[in-house]
Amino acid sequence: MIQYISILLFVFSSFSSIVQKIELNETDLFAKERARVVRLAEEYKSLKPITVTAASSPRSAGGIHDFYSEGDYWWPDPTNPDEPYIQRDGLTNPDNFTAHREAMIRFSQISGALASAYLVTKDEEYVTALAPHFRAWFVDEDTKMNPNLLYAQAIKGKVTGRGIGIIDTIQLMEVAKAIQAVEGSGVISDSEIRQMKDWFAAYLTWITTHPNGIDERDHGNNHSVCWAMQAAVFAQLVRNQEMLDFCKEMYKTVLLPEQMATDGSFPLERKRTKPYGYSLFTLDAMATLCQVYSGDAENLFTYQTPDGKSLAKGISFLYPFVADKESWPYQKDVMYWDKWPVRHSFLLFGGLAFGQEKYLALWNTLDANFDTPEVIRNMPVRFPLLWLSGEEIKAMGHSIFNAELASKLIAAGEVQYSDFGAKGDGKTDDMKAIVAAHEFANAQELPVKADEGATYFIGGKDLTAIIKTDTDFGTANFLIDDTEVENRNAPVFLVSSSLESYEVEGIKSLKKDQNKVDLELSGPALITVTDSNTKRYIRFGPNQNNGASQTDIFLVDKNGNVDGNAPIIWDFDQITEISVRPIDEEILKITGGRFTTIANRDESRYNYYSRNISIQRSNVIVDGLEHRITSEGDQGAPYNGFLNISNSTNVRVQNTVLTGHKTYQTIGSAGTKVSMGSYDIIVNRALNVSFINCTQTNGIDDNTFWGIMGSNFSKNLLFDNCTLSRFDAHMGVANATIRNSTLGHMGINAIGSGTFTVENSEIRGRSLINLRSDYGSTWQGKLIIRDCMFVPAGGKAISASMINGSNSGQHDFGYTCFMPEQIIIENLKIDDSNHPENYQGPALFGNFNPGRNNESYKEKFPYVLTKEVSLKNVTISSGKELRLSDNEVMFKNVKVNRY
Repeated sequence: MIQYISILLFVFSSFSSIVQKIELNETDLFAKERARVVRLAEEYKSLKPITVTAASSPRSAGGIHDFYSEGDYWWPDPTNPDEPYIQRDGLTNPDNFTAHREAMIRFSQISGALASAYLVTKDEEYVTALAPHFRAWFVDEDTKMNPNLLYAQAIKGKVTGRGIGIIDTIQLMEVAKAIQAVEGSGVISDSEIRQMKDWFAAYLTWITTHPNGIDERDHGNNHSVCWAMQAAVFAQLVRNQEMLDFCKEMYKTVLLPEQMATDGSFPLERKRTKPYGYSLFTLDAMATLCQVYSGDAENLFTYQTPDGKSLAKGISFLYPFVADKESWPYQKDVMYWDKWPVRHSFLLFGGLAFGQEKYLALWNTLDANFDTPEVIRNMPVRFPLLWLSGEEIKAMGHSIFNAELASKLIAAGEVQYSDFGAKGDGKTDDMKAIVAAHEFANAQELPVKADEGATYFIGGKDLTAIIKTDTDFGTANFLIDDTEVENRNAPVFLVSSSLESYEVEGIKSLKKDQNKVDLELSGPALITVTDSNTKRYIRFGPNQNNGASQTDIFLVDKNGNVDGNAPIIWDFDQITEISVRPIDEEILKITGGRFTTIANRDESRYNYYSRNISIQRSNVIVDGLEHRITSEGDQGAPYNGFLNISNSTNVRVQNTVLTGHKTYQTIGSAGTKVSMGSYDIIVNRALNVSFINCTQTNGIDDNTFWGIMGSNFSKNLLFDNCTLSRFDAHMGVANATIRNSTLGHMGINAIGSGTFTVENSEIRGRSLINLRSDYGSTWQGKLIIRDCMFVPAGGKAISASMINGSNSGQHDFGYTCFMPEQIIIENLKIDDSNHPENYQGPALFGNFNPGRNNESYKEKFPYVLTKEVSLKNVTISSGKELRLSDNEVMFKNVKVNRY
C-alpha cells in the first residue's frame, strides 16, 4: 500500500498531557472512545490535506478532479494479460489503483477524529486543523473533487466506471457528520459551510438521478443498503426531507423485506465468498441507516415487516457469531477471515436502541484500532460520537452502563437484586432495582437470584420487571402493595420471550381440523387466528354480552403442520388477523418466592387488576412459588390472576401454593346483583399447561372464597395431584385432564370440546361436572370419569346430579351447543350419605331445561343431547338407585349401558 494508508497504522504513545483535556470515567461506556479520539486528533492535527488531485492513473477515463477506482476482484487474464480483466470474486487484486480510495479514507479518518475531539473537549484547535481538509476537498478549485463517481470501480477493457463504485463514498458519511459537528463552532465561515453543503447536495442529486446511481440503488445486497445509508446521511446534512422520506420507505419496503431472511440472516451475503464479513458489513449499514432516523417519531429500529423481519432479529442472529466467531455455521471467508470481528456499529446502535447491555459490553471490548485496509473501508462507522446526540452519550456514559459492575456480575455468573440497589428491608420500594437487575440479566443472558432472607417491598409505581432468564426467588419475600396503584394493568413480573411475534398476510381462511397451514417458519410457533366478523360465546344470564370474536390458537412446526393434539376447532371463512409467536426451545425456570399481595381497596366492579406474574413465553417451569393475600376488606376489585399464563405452550406450575380471593357482590350487565371474585390462576390462549402438586392456603370447601382457577381459549390443561377449589373453563377448553386431585366447593365448571378426563380424584362440588350455562352448557366430545369419589356439595344435604347445566334452546350463543356425545363412568363412588328428606337418589343429568316437559317444546337453537352413557361399578352411599334425571322427557332417548 502507498503512503496514504500509513496514517491509519496507529501508534500508541504516552499522552498523559492529552487526557487532561477530557474527563475520564472508567465505568463510562465511551471512556475509551473519548481518549482514543483525542489521541488520534493530536496525531492528525498537523497533517496536510491530500485529495484526488494528488495522484492519477493512466487507466482513468476522467480528469484530475475525478475520483477513480478499480474493481477489487478483477485480475489480468493469465492466458492473455493484454485482454480485459477477469473476475475472481472475493480475492482483491493488490495491483489495482487505490490511491483515491485511500485518500478518501484518510480524509474520513482525519475528519472523524478531529470533529470527535472537538465534541469531547470543545477545543477549537481541532476545528482549525480540520478546516483546510474541508476546503481542499470541497471548496478550493485546484484540489476539490468533482461531485460524482463516474469513474469508480472501473474494469480494464470492460467499463470506465460502474454504479457499484458508489459504495466507495461511504467514507464521506463521517465527513458529513463532522461538518455537522463543527459548523456551530464559528471557526469555519458560514460561506464555506454553505459551499460544503452545496457539494454534498450536488453529489446527492447525482447518485439519485444518474444511471450509475440508479443502478447502485437497485443493485441488491449490501450495495443497495449502502446507497440508502449514504443518501440518508447526505440528505440529513443538506436538509433534503424528500430524500430522507424516500430512504426510510426504501428500508421498510425494499431493503429489509428483500435482503433479510426470517431468521435474521442475509442470504445474499451468505452465498458470497466472504459471507461472514459481508453479513457484518450489511448489518452495520442497516443499523447505521436506522440511526439516521433515531430522533424521528417513527423508530426504524423497532420496525418489523409483516413476516417478522427486523433489525432486532438481524442483530440477534449475528450477535452469537460476533461473540464467538468459531460458531459461525457457514463457510469461512476466502480472505480476511482472521480480521473480523471489530467494533461493529450495529452492536452500539442496537444496544442503545433496544437497551441490550450485552451488545454494548461486546462493542466496548472489540478492537477500534484496526489497520487492515479491507476492514477499514468496510466499516462505515469508525467514530461513533459523531452519530449520537449529546443526551445519548451523557446518559450512556454516566447512568445506564457501569463497566466495572458488569464485569463483576458476568464473572459471578448471576445477578442479585442488591447488585442494583435493592434494600430488601420490607419498607424501601425496591421495584426500580428489581427492574434494573432483570434488564441487565436479560442483556447478558445471566440468571437472577433473589438475596436470601430479603423482603422486597413493591409499591404502586407503573413498573414491570421483564424476566427472560432463569430466576430463583428462593426464600425471599415480596410484598406487593396494591392500595395505591398507578397502572392496575401493569404486571409486576412479565415472563417474556426474546423472539418477536409478527403478523402474516395471505392466509384468508382455515378449516376445522385442517392439518397444514401454508407457512414456512424458522421453527415451531404458536399461531393465533381471529375472525372479528364472527362472534362466539355470546353470554347469557346476569353478565350477558354480545360475544367475543372467533379466535383460535394452535401449534405448528416450521413447515406449517398443525399439532394434532391441539387441533383447529373452528372454520375460519374470513380471517381478519393471524399472528405467529415463535417458541423458545430452551426451558426457563422460575423457582421459589413467597409473595404477598396487599389487596386493593377499589370498588367491587369489573375493573380487573393485573398486578401479577404474567407468563407470555413458552417452555416455562414455575416451581415452589407461594402466593398469599392480605388486607381484603368489605370491597375490592377483582384480579386477573396472580399467575396469568397466556400466548404460550408447555408451561408447568408445580409445588406451588396459591390463595383463594374473597367473594364480593356487584351489579352485572343485566342490572342484577351477582357474585364476583378473583381467580388466582388464569390461563388464556395457551396450550399444554399443567398444574402439578399445587395447593391453596384457604379451605377448598369455604364458599366465602372464590374459585382458584379460570381459563379461556385454551387447550390441553392438566391438574395432577392438586388440592384446589375449582377448575373452570369459560370461553372454551379443548381437552382437559384432572387426576390424583381433590377439587373443592366450586368443583369442575367447563365448556369446550375434545376429551375431558377425570380419574382417581375426589370432586366436592354441587355436581360432578357442571357445564357452564352462561355459555350454553356445551361440550362437543367425550367425558371420561374413572376411579373417582363424588361428594356432593362437600357433604352438605342436597339432591345430587352428576352432570349439570342449563340450556333452554332459546338463546343464540354463537355456535351449536352440544352435551357430551359419549359419557364413560367407571369405578365411581357417590358419597351422598348426608342427604335431604324425600331424597330420591342421585341423578345422572340435572334438569337442563325445566320447560322441556313434553314433546311439543320447540327449540329455536337446537341443543344436541348425549347419545350414550356407559356406567360400570357405580356405588352409592345412600343405597339409592342412580336415576336418569328429574327431566325424563328431555333425556328419554339417551342410551344408558350399565355393566
